Amino acid sequence: MKFLILQKIKREVPTEVWAKLFPAQIKYLDDLEKEEKIEVSYHLIGQQANLLIVDVDSDEELSRIISEDPLFFYSERKVYPLTTRENHKKYLKQLLGF
Repeated sequence: MKFLILQKIKREVPTEVWAKLFPAQIKYLDDLEKEEKIEVSYHLIGQQANLLIVDVDSDEELSRIISEDPLFFYSERKVYPLTTRENHKKYLKQLLGF
């Protein structure tokens, strides 16, 4: 199961807190990439934000990945489930009777 995660650091986070936790977050994301749980990872230019596409086996695994992020309490995130265009096309054909 793939999910898109948009994560933004809250504006009110003091710079000292962010600077202390940022190296831990980088290591955490690097480790997830090595485990092949992160398929794509981008920094959003001009923002303190990341875009991740994660590939997990369960919603429990997704929850663990999100909650173990060192910046969990200092971030806001949106999570979107993903499917391929091909799977979506199949679903629409069934739904619409094509």
